[in-house]
Amino acid sequence: MNKLTYLCTWVFSAFILSSTPAIATNLESSVAFNPPQLVRIDFTMPNGYVRHLLLGFTPDNVATDGVDYGYDALNIDNYPDDLNWMIDSERYVIQGVGAFDESKQYPLGMFLSNTGNIEIALDRLENFNNPIDVYLYDSLNNTYTLLNEFDFQQTVSEGNYIDRFYITFNQNAIAEPNSDLLSVNENHKETIDIKYLRNSKELHCKSNQVITQLEIYNILGKRIGYFQNINSQNIRLPLNVSRERYGIIKIHTNKSQTSKKIMF
Repeated sequence: MNKLTYLCTWVFSAFILSSTPAIATNLESSVAFNPPQLVRIDFTMPNGYVRHLLLGFTPDNVATDGVDYGYDALNIDNYPDDLNWMIDSERYVIQGVGAFDESKQYPLGMFLSNTGNIEIALDRLENFNNPIDVYLYDSLNNTYTLLNEFDFQQTVSEGNYIDRFYITFNQNAIAEPNSDLLSVNENHKETIDIKYLRNSKELHCKSNQVITQLEIYNILGKRIGYFQNINSQNIRLPLNVSRERYGIIKIHTNKSQTSKKIMF
């Protein structure tokens, strides 16, 4: 299959088939090529409108991280508030790149004319044989949000944010400023151990970083516990969750934030 044929198939698959599931189901078996792996991101603006963004990985590396004709779609809208992929300082709503690589990161540009609540969420993944983690990295607060489990929600002031937000696929994708100057102890990978002690009905958390706050969600995503100003590496917190079997613990440290699923 030549590059032009692949390009046409990519455009058809990524844009048309995604909005017509019934047709896509019938045609998938007849399309003899490796379908692009798709990451769909939704951005909710302060006024409640939603911008849909698409990141596509081409298994045969026919696209690059730069601008590729037929694989990237420029933003032609003029919304007062928006979120876009940034490629060579230009704004895009669709970005096609090479094969999936968890070490890569893809910058986002947020443009707000209004101060308000925003949300960045993972809509869905498509055509991945194995599940992947999708993180939103906030360079201002040096935090990673695992979008597979939590939406990023924050009140953001009006302005343009070009170098703040990135989509990444692991928590080490983006080095902190001056990371090469960190001492051996400071450069260790963060480790967190979480246990629920049924006898005492306590949550026990240990980390090699300082835990600042902790959130507890049930399996449906409802927050059932919140602890602030912890500032300790070893904590035991009272937690009576007799009606819950599983939960998700979101731990904020002085370095990052991590989510883990545990059994109560």
